[in-house]
Amino acid sequence: MKNKLAILAGTMILGVLGGVHVAQGAVARLSDTDLAAQVTKRLRDANFDSVGVTVNGGTATLTGAVDRLSKAERAYQIAKKTNGLSAVDNKIAVRSEHSDTDIARDVTHAIRMYPYYDIFDLVNGDVKDGVVTLRGAVHLPVHASAYVNLAKEVSGVKVVKNELEVLPLSNFDDQIRLRVARAIYGSGQLGPRYGIQALPPIHIIVKNGNVRLEGVVGTQIDKQIAEQKARFAATYFGFENNLLVVKG
Repeated sequence: MKNKLAILAGTMILGVLGGVHVAQGAVARLSDTDLAAQVTKRLRDANFDSVGVTVNGGTATLTGAVDRLSKAERAYQIAKKTNGLSAVDNKIAVRSEHSDTDIARDVTHAIRMYPYYDIFDLVNGDVKDGVVTLRGAVHLPVHASAYVNLAKEVSGVKVVKNELEVLPLSNFDDQIRLRVARAIYGSGQLGPRYGIQALPPIHIIVKNGNVRLEGVVGTQIDKQIAEQKARFAATYFGFENNLLVVKG
């Protein structure tokens, strides 16, 4: 199974050269050793005890290991805020005992528990050597960012590749989504069995007036009913029924 700093001190000195008053500035710069100490203190204050810091020529290099991508990124952001650094090289490794199977399960759970994950989004993907690839389609740009951030918080995730399609914002598409959803989940045949689930399994993806049904149903008849309800619910340009029949 396919399972990703110097403190600036300025002193104005007034001198007289050839009868002309000139303002001169004196700048004191911290040494690499002092900069490393400042970055280290910042990281320790944020409980990043496993991250090491060296500074050479004003460039800080972060080393060590954390258990998830989000922590490596937070350590980098903390270090970058230290005044006087010219750059930060993030070489923090992500190490975890979680397998790709564990990661796939936990990422799936995190996304499914996101309060705004609904039948108008579809997120799937795979995990390979700790690299998570998210695919599918979302109807709001903020959702794509949220799903990526949720994946980064999972233990063992090294990299998150975002291949999610953000669907165009469209009142016309929104109207189709609502009408198709009401037709499917408001029907007596499907509503009582699928609509009462915490996350209804039939997803309605609409792009530029084209409708796709994605997800799973329990029988071939249910798949046909869902298509029938959707086809007569709204005006659309194209229609695909990609529902999988999964008995269980």
